[in-house]
Amino acid sequence: GIISFQGFCGGQPQGPPRATANRTMYSALRTFVKRAAPAVTVGQHAATAPNVQSIWLNVCRGMATGPAAGGHISDELLDKLGSLSTQALIDGLWVMGWPTSHIMGARPLTEGQKKMIGRAITIQFAAARPDIAADKPGGTDSPEYEAFELVNGKEVIVMSSVGPWESVGGDIKFLRLFQRGCAGLVTDGSVRDTAVLREYGFPVFSHSTTPRQGPHVHQPWSCNTVINCGGVVVRPGDAIIGDQDGAVVIPASHAQQVYDIAHSREVIEDIVKEELTKNPGPPGKFYPFMSGKIKPDSPLGQLLDSKGVKFAHSAARPGTRVGVPTVAPTGTTLGSRRTVGASKNMSTYTQSEAQYQSILKQFAEHKACAVLRTPIVGACTPAMNAAVDGGFKLVEFTLTTPGCLDSVAEYASRKDVLTGVGTVMTIDDAKKAMDAGAQFIVSPVLIPEVVEWCAANKIVCAPGCQTPSEMVQAWKLGAPIQKLFPGVAGGPAWVRAVSAALPMLRINPTSGVEIDTTADYLRAGASSLGFVAPAFPPKLVENKDWNGISKIAAEIQTAVRSA
Repeated sequence: GIISFQGFCGGQPQGPPRATANRTMYSALRTFVKRAAPAVTVGQHAATAPNVQSIWLNVCRGMATGPAAGGHISDELLDKLGSLSTQALIDGLWVMGWPTSHIMGARPLTEGQKKMIGRAITIQFAAARPDIAADKPGGTDSPEYEAFELVNGKEVIVMSSVGPWESVGGDIKFLRLFQRGCAGLVTDGSVRDTAVLREYGFPVFSHSTTPRQGPHVHQPWSCNTVINCGGVVVRPGDAIIGDQDGAVVIPASHAQQVYDIAHSREVIEDIVKEELTKNPGPPGKFYPFMSGKIKPDSPLGQLLDSKGVKFAHSAARPGTRVGVPTVAPTGTTLGSRRTVGASKNMSTYTQSEAQYQSILKQFAEHKACAVLRTPIVGACTPAMNAAVDGGFKLVEFTLTTPGCLDSVAEYASRKDVLTGVGTVMTIDDAKKAMDAGAQFIVSPVLIPEVVEWCAANKIVCAPGCQTPSEMVQAWKLGAPIQKLFPGVAGGPAWVRAVSAALPMLRINPTSGVEIDTTADYLRAGASSLGFVAPAFPPKLVENKDWNGISKIAAEIQTAVRSA
C-alpha cells in the first residue's frame, strides 16, 4: 500500500511529447500534494493507500473542468492559415457565426515585422496578493518558464495580463523565447526593453511598451489553460496569426472550416478586384457578398463562371470552398474514383508555399521521374513499385493507365516518394488527381486553364511544350516546370540553346530521353527528366519482369549521378 510521490505524479518528465504534459502535471501536483498531505514530499514513500485515495479525490475535485485544448492543427494546415490575411480569417469566423477572434489592443511592436504564425501556448497572470506570491511556484517551475520550454519553433506565447499597462516581461525573460525559436508573442498587457525585443526578431504584439516592472502588480499563475486575452478566448493549440492589422485566434477545433471559407473569400475578392481594375466601376455590382449564397445568375456568379471558378451556393454546407465539390454525407468525395470512408478529407486543393517549394526542391534534387503509361490491367502498382525499388524518388502515374488513381491513392501516404499524375487534360482531371493524393500535375500539352487553376492553388504543374514560345507562355501562366514533349531534333543541343537564352525555365525533357543520353541532357541544362518507355519497356511490363524494371531504374540513377 506504499507508493512514492514520483509514481503518483507519473514520473519525472521524459522529453517530448510526454515532457510537455508531465512537466506541468508534476509541478502542479507537487504543490497540491504538499498542501493536501504535508508528509508526502518528493523522494519520500509516506503516502499510504487511504491517504492517496483522499488526495486523489481532492485532485479530481480540483480538476473538474473541461479540456484545455480544443484539437490539433497540423503543420500543413497551420501554413495554409498563415498564407491568409487576418481580415480573411476574421471573415471566415464571421460567416460561421462565431464571435470575434481579434485580440483587441494587441498591436505590432515593430512596423513591418514578419508575420506571426503558430500554435498558442497560454500563460494566465493573476493579480498580486501576498498569498498568490507565496503559492506561485518559483524558479524554473514558474508557469511562464514552464511555458517557454514548450516552445519548439512553431509556437506563439499568449499572455493574459491583468491590465493593459502592466509588464509581462522584458529582455532577460524573452531571451529564452529567442533561444527556443519562438514564432511570436502576444499579450493584452505591455512589454519592456523594446529595443532588445526588436533585436530578437520574433514578432511581438502588445497593448504598448512600458518601463514598469510587473511582479508587484501581477504574477504568472498558470500555463496552458484556457485564457481570455484582449477580450478573446484562447485555448492551447489554437492557431495565432498576426500581421500589420493585428493578431487573431483560430479555434483548433474548426481551423479547417475557417480556412476553407476564408480562402474562398480571398479567391473571390481577388477576382473582383482584378475585374474592377480592368473595368472601373462601383464595387456594389459584385461586393459585398455572402459566402455560400452567391447566385449563378448574379453579376458575381457570372464573373466567377467566366473565370472557370465553380462554387456551391445557397444549398452548400458552410465552409465549402470555391472551386471544390461539396462532400457528400456518405463520406464519398465527389470527383474522386475512390471511396473515402473515414480517411482523407480533401476539402481544399490549395497547397502551402512550403509544400510548393519542397516539391520543386525534390525535382531539382532527384531529377529523374518514372512515368508509367501502360494498357495492361493490374500492372500499375507493381510496375511502379519495381521502379521505386530501383531508386526512383519521383513518380508519375498517367490517367490513361488502368487503375491509375487507385495506385496514386496507395502512394499518397508514402513519405519516400513524390507522386504525380500525368495526362491531365482538364481542371476536373486535376481535381480528381489531387483527390487521390497527387502532389504534382503533368499534361502532354499546354492547356492554359489547367495551368492557371494549378497556379491559383499553388500546385506544381508541368505542361507539355514543343517550342520555346510555348515554354515561355507556360511559365507566364504559372507553370514552374516546362515539359519538353514530344522529343525535338537535336535533343541535348536544343535544350542547351533554349536554357541558355531563357534561364528562368525549368525544362523537363520526357520523350526521347534514353539512359545513354541522360547525362547529356542534364549537362545541357535540363532541370529534370521524364522516363517513359526507357524505364518501363513494354515487354518487361507485359511479362511482369519487375526485377528487370528495378535493374533499369538503378541504371538510370547511375546515369543521373554521372552528370
